[in-house]
Amino acid sequence: MRLSTSTIPTLLSFFSFFPLNIYASPTPRNLPAKVPQQLPLPVQVIHQFPPGTWLENLAVQSSGDILVTLLTSPDVYQIDPTQQRAPLLIHSFTPYRGLLGITELHPNIFYLAAGNATYTSLDSPGTWAVFKLDLTHGATSPCITQTATFPNAHLLNGMTVLSTSQGTLLVADSLAGVVYRLDTTTGETAVVIDDPSMKGSPLGVNGLKIREGSLYFTNLGQGLFVRIPIREDGTPSGKAVVLSRDVTDADDFVLDDQGNAFVAENGVNNLAFLDLRSGVNATRTVVAGAPLEDPGVLAGPTAVGFGRGEGEARNLYVTTSGGLASGLANRTLGGTVSRIELGGRGWF
Repeated sequence: MRLSTSTIPTLLSFFSFFPLNIYASPTPRNLPAKVPQQLPLPVQVIHQFPPGTWLENLAVQSSGDILVTLLTSPDVYQIDPTQQRAPLLIHSFTPYRGLLGITELHPNIFYLAAGNATYTSLDSPGTWAVFKLDLTHGATSPCITQTATFPNAHLLNGMTVLSTSQGTLLVADSLAGVVYRLDTTTGETAVVIDDPSMKGSPLGVNGLKIREGSLYFTNLGQGLFVRIPIREDGTPSGKAVVLSRDVTDADDFVLDDQGNAFVAENGVNNLAFLDLRSGVNATRTVVAGAPLEDPGVLAGPTAVGFGRGEGEARNLYVTTSGGLASGLANRTLGGTVSRIELGGRGWF
């Protein structure tokens, strides 16, 4: 059933109730299993965009550079985490209004979602497409091709690799509360998961990751972190299991090598750690941002990924919205890319 923009709350109105991708983010080995005794974890801003800029998602390249998508403009940037090079605008996907999910299917071959959603007007049916961003010749010589359109989608959001060999992705529609399979070779799309655990208001299923034959996802509206077993074609092979009902405004996330999650909690301006080793009733601990410190430190975190390359295995990178929908818009912070160092000592 088609959703009406008149009946869909915006992210701005939803977050005002709160106070104040597996290949693209490979999971490093031998990470500490639990949270450190000393919190909050240190947050270092790598780059801050101008006020009014919402960074939506990220993918970390094998070079260590970070690709970020913008919701407030249809732009994808490359950020140097060493800060030796200025941010590079790789491509602007006009006439679309914004970009959302991004994932790496093959080395330096990325896919991203483009549409006409904004943070004040989410529902944009008939505008969605996924593009291939080929950076095999470098970020200054990108090759852009449209892979598929999604005429029935309302808000394409989280994206992850289903099969590298078959060239398939899973893509979340956060307003419809479903997950699509996309064949990047043929451009064919199909809804493969439509489950009550994916429904929510104003948004349902959001971030997606696959680990050991199961799809993990956040549900922003219901405050859930969920696992559902899937087949090779992306369809469910069993029932959804709610691992946590304690995540707040859960946007995107990353899994470590033990299957625990670091979750960007957008509307409450923090990064949370979910200890998932027990399976259900996962323990949630805020490790950076509010209320441990000023909410502007992580103003509306939207996505998180592990660094890649030498010395990066214990570094997380986080994008933020600049607090545009998390009670901080009046502070004109601008979206950021930040590094959070997990460190090697001081863990339980």
